[in-house]
Amino acid sequence: MSNNNSRFWLLILIVAAVFAGLFALGYVPRSRQAQARDAEARQTADAAPTVTVTPARAAPDTTTLTLPADTRSYRETFVFARANGFVRSWAADIGQRVRAGQVLAEVTTPELDQQIAEARANLGLARSSYARLAGVALPGAISKQELDAARAQYAAQQAGVQQLLAQQAFRRVTAPFSGIVTQRNVEVGSLVSSSNAAGSQLFKLEQTDRLRAFVQVPQNFAPAIKNNLVADYLVPEFPGRTFAGRVVRDAGALDPNTRTLLTEVLIPNGRGELRPGSYAQVRFHLPRTAPGVLIPANALVPGGTDTRVATVREGKIHYQPIVTGRDFGSQLEVGQGLQGGELLVLNPSETLTEGDSVQTKTFQAPPKPAGPPPPKPRPNDPDAPRVSSPVK
Repeated sequence: MSNNNSRFWLLILIVAAVFAGLFALGYVPRSRQAQARDAEARQTADAAPTVTVTPARAAPDTTTLTLPADTRSYRETFVFARANGFVRSWAADIGQRVRAGQVLAEVTTPELDQQIAEARANLGLARSSYARLAGVALPGAISKQELDAARAQYAAQQAGVQQLLAQQAFRRVTAPFSGIVTQRNVEVGSLVSSSNAAGSQLFKLEQTDRLRAFVQVPQNFAPAIKNNLVADYLVPEFPGRTFAGRVVRDAGALDPNTRTLLTEVLIPNGRGELRPGSYAQVRFHLPRTAPGVLIPANALVPGGTDTRVATVREGKIHYQPIVTGRDFGSQLEVGQGLQGGELLVLNPSETLTEGDSVQTKTFQAPPKPAGPPPPKPRPNDPDAPRVSSPVK
């Protein structure tokens, strides 16, 4: 009986030991894992938050400014008739190059011819009258006043004839300077007059070996406009190509309606590739006396009454007020508040407060997505707005 009891208790002990061993094998690892998780949670709760930072960089000392331009010829003028009459012939048509003094048209002047004939007859009469009076030899026969009056009448008739002959010389309409005819508004038999009223011009003449581009420069860029400043002249007909120009003058005062400075840029056009009147853009490379600092747009702290950014100094958060300048979309220019090189917090959380300890992680640009690149904008696009951007 005692042997049976001994075996029974031995079996119970063996079973209990097995269960204890199994319990230990299952509980101990789980307990350790739970303790590790608790320790990690406590470490995470006690650790400083991690923020993504990027350095502020100083803006370049040169900026580009692209503005639309009004292109004109270096010289352009309308040619009018200086005598009344009818067009006998014309010798220059649109697109034709002419030299200074070259005859463009001839005018018949029947009324002027009659006036000249009448003036010459009166001149002959005045000459005869003066000659008769001057030839009187009898002393006291005529007074000195009569002789002076005859002399003056003769001189006046001479001047009148010369004046009419000078007007008759205007029967030949000539080019005032060398250039190209861009308008012809006459035909054989057309009635012309010496008036300069609108619509009475015979030709339009332009000198296109040089062009003048007129640009309205905004007020904030006006101080950088100087004579001989180099500029690029861009036209859509020549994509990707620039023509050299330079600033020759400006208005010296801003337009009070637009707050812009009228600026003239001179462009050589000896090969005749460029045409006046076409749409164009002028790109200035403007030096900056006080370059600012460029920051990402998502570095601004949302909300609040002032503009500020969150920076990291010695592992702690510091809020810095700034004064922004130009907006380039994904970038902003800062005129005051930053010197360049500060670590800026991107997308700063509202929970961050002044003096918080943080860990930093440098921003890495995401890789470009696979597939064809987006289409590039057309160079010298006429529909493109005026653009100002920092030089990369």
